Amino acid sequence: MMKYDFGFRLDMGNKVGSGHFYRCLAIAQELKKNNKKVIFIVNNKSNLLSHPIDKIPFIVLQGKTENAKIIECKYLLETIKILIIDLPNQNEIYSKQLKNYTTILFDDLGRKAVCSKYVFNGQIVKSFHKYLKSEKTTSFYLGPKYLVIRNGFSKQKSKVNLKKSDIKKILLTFGGGDYNNYSKKILKGLLEKNFDLTIILGPTYSNKNNFENYFAKYPNLTIKFNVKNPEKLFLNQDLVICSVGITVYELASLGIPSIMIPFNENQMQVANKLSKSGYGKNYGYWDGNFDKLTSIISILNNYDQRKKMYKNGRSIIDGKGVQRITKKLLKLL
Repeated sequence: MMKYDFGFRLDMGNKVGSGHFYRCLAIAQELKKNNKKVIFIVNNKSNLLSHPIDKIPFIVLQGKTENAKIIECKYLLETIKILIIDLPNQNEIYSKQLKNYTTILFDDLGRKAVCSKYVFNGQIVKSFHKYLKSEKTTSFYLGPKYLVIRNGFSKQKSKVNLKKSDIKKILLTFGGGDYNNYSKKILKGLLEKNFDLTIILGPTYSNKNNFENYFAKYPNLTIKFNVKNPEKLFLNQDLVICSVGITVYELASLGIPSIMIPFNENQMQVANKLSKSGYGKNYGYWDGNFDKLTSIISILNNYDQRKKMYKNGRSIIDGKGVQRITKKLLKLL
């Protein structure tokens, strides 16, 4: 039976989005560069294969409940030295029930009891760093120093070129599945404006064909689906309108101006913190107010405003979180 140095228990798709996947992929790729064997452990094969998995092997869990899946993971840990857990809601239960094994948590929100060896939480919002209880042997690595972005973004930082002219090119992206369908709602009000628009639909977006048919008549719109290297598209934009997941941190690392539209209270707190730190504009929850949206775009036509965003974003996110985390992980072997 094949043995692995690291297993990644993760999920993606629908309300989970794709951020957990891309974080794990970036770490897995870095571990592979260090000649370590890695494997993904997931709930759903089709959701996984809709993402670029870079030839990483995977196992699909068969259990109907989370407890049953944890029992499967215990069996798998006979051939996996260290299990990395990156789940939206079940990190605590995995950490507790696998406390006799070496586990690592990639976490975003804190406020839970954990028993893992390491906890990495790259959130910029400090209130998300508060854990209710932990083992004495648990080490915490907190803050944007440990935030993971996709590998391609760090390589593109030197190619960002802010234009002094008014905003013309705008890109929209709202996560892997965009379950609120913000892509369609927000795009409709911008198509009649004098912008060159691009929209990225995520790998688990469910209405791709209907979307394309609905917007086919607009020559100022380019539709991209499941883009493997979005950083190359972002480089050509004057502004990105997006939700508040991994993408907004990646945009900050490049310094590309953004308008953030959060989906929930957690995203709202992140958007507020980034905006107060000098990167991005927090629109707030989407309310259909295109006058408000175009007013914010008009404010960002000011080159000095965009230049401040550029400098502040790159200062907040340096893009080296992957290397810092990998260095810590390798010490456990």
